[in-house]
Amino acid sequence: MTKPKLYIIHGWTYTVAPWEKTITNLKKLGLSVEMLNVPGLTASSNKVWTIDDYVRWADRHLPDGAVVLGHSNGGRILMNLCVAKPGKISHLILLDSAGVYESPTKHDIARNVSKKLSFLGNIPGLAKVWHKLSGSNDYAKAPANMKKTLTNMLDSDKKLDISKINVPTSILWGANDTVTPPHQAEIIHRKIADSSLEIFPEWTHAPYISHPTELAKAIFRVYKHPPETSGPVEVTKAADVSASLALKKAAEPVVPSLADASATLAFRKAHSQRKAQDLKSRSASAALPGKSKSNPAVPSNLSARLIDELQDVEYEKSELTLPSPEPRRMISTSSVPKVGKLTKVKRKLGSTKTKANKTSKKAKVGQK
Repeated sequence: MTKPKLYIIHGWTYTVAPWEKTITNLKKLGLSVEMLNVPGLTASSNKVWTIDDYVRWADRHLPDGAVVLGHSNGGRILMNLCVAKPGKISHLILLDSAGVYESPTKHDIARNVSKKLSFLGNIPGLAKVWHKLSGSNDYAKAPANMKKTLTNMLDSDKKLDISKINVPTSILWGANDTVTPPHQAEIIHRKIADSSLEIFPEWTHAPYISHPTELAKAIFRVYKHPPETSGPVEVTKAADVSASLALKKAAEPVVPSLADASATLAFRKAHSQRKAQDLKSRSASAALPGKSKSNPAVPSNLSARLIDELQDVEYEKSELTLPSPEPRRMISTSSVPKVGKLTKVKRKLGSTKTKANKTSKKAKVGQK
């Protein structure tokens, strides 16, 4: 059965011998370990390296999906690799990593001064004192090409956007680290979304020397339990999101109770009927003879009160169904028969005879 494998990229050092105890303990815990020799440090090279050169080198020597630990400058290289190729590494372990850019400190100033006063390192008795005071041991020990390489590494921190790292990252740090102080660990942890941070009280910048056994146990633990990923965020259409938000914001429509509405209508109808009856009785009493201003039974302000009552009465609209009128019949003159002149004369003579007969009859009655 193949053992799970851990790759390590060391920091700014010219030997990996101090890592032997930690690597031995990791193997006892069940991990297979491979240390990569960095060109110009533990692998010979006369080239001046840039951060992009080291990213390409790491990409060639690491398989896809590897679990990799980076110490100090090795962590710097791996963080840049994660930004350049997000899917290359499956789990990143940072041990007292470099790569956090901060404003110039006394160490940076001393390093710049040491470039100009490097001749002091060649004076017997002053070399060790100067290197200790300036904090520029790495720079002082480096050959010419690696001095320029170290400057390139420090300058690259200005461009590194740690927040673009989306790889599960376990951060292990020493509280007594004076090279990369613990507050830099907090910066890395804050910028990498899927990351965890452990700070160990007694550890220094190189716990593989001071605490090899404890370091191996910590590495094995985080190897087995990487930070949980937050997962990709599902992005939907803006229209769907807007509609969803609108539904959440809109208040539910208030539907009035039908029972309440029926009760209200019944109350209004009864109230109208009562006022109508009262109006009828008052109208009848006002119509009685003898009712006048002098009659105390009828108040003087009756008319005003009746008007007020009429204003309060609510009427219901009713639809009257009236029979539609029959269409008027139009008689055409063409349908009436025409009367000739002869017929008119006969009718006139007949009417005259009738009148004469009536007159003679009346005369005879008078003689009798």
